[in-house]
Amino acid sequence: MSGPQLPVEVEAAAKREGFSGAEYNQVAMGAKVRTIQLIKLDFDTHPERMADDAVLKLDYGRSVLSCRFDEETGTAAAIFQFHVTAKNGRAKAFSCSADYAVLYSMPEGARAEAATSFCKHVGSFAAYPYFRAVAAQMAWNAGVDLPPLPTIAAMPVVPKPKLEDAQA
Repeated sequence: MSGPQLPVEVEAAAKREGFSGAEYNQVAMGAKVRTIQLIKLDFDTHPERMADDAVLKLDYGRSVLSCRFDEETGTAAAIFQFHVTAKNGRAKAFSCSADYAVLYSMPEGARAEAATSFCKHVGSFAAYPYFRAVAAQMAWNAGVDLPPLPTIAAMPVVPKPKLEDAQA
């Protein structure tokens, strides 16, 4: 019989960080979201770069800025950054970037590695709908015809190239 099933990203983190599927699932079953809070918002628009017939090219993404587990309080917190940029050709017509803090209460006995992995993985999914709403509202206020942002599963997380690879 095989162990608990984990998402691919979590399974990779489990091997790298040394926690088991059972430990992760124990955290997942007992974690409770305490807050999702917008902590930073950057917005920029250039209406002159938007022609009526312009087809805007979208660039969007997300990253984990930080994640910590506090054993004393039994909480895990992460800061996520989401962004969307719309360009007309090479000219940036609209951009919106937001940072969200997500805080979870963890079950008693949670290992730090499993708790932070859960917070990084699930917290991103928890905060993203708030960013989608903010980006849509900012685009509407700016008069930008921004299509709905994709679901997070369709949003690739592209690792940054190593310095040696970037220089090659």
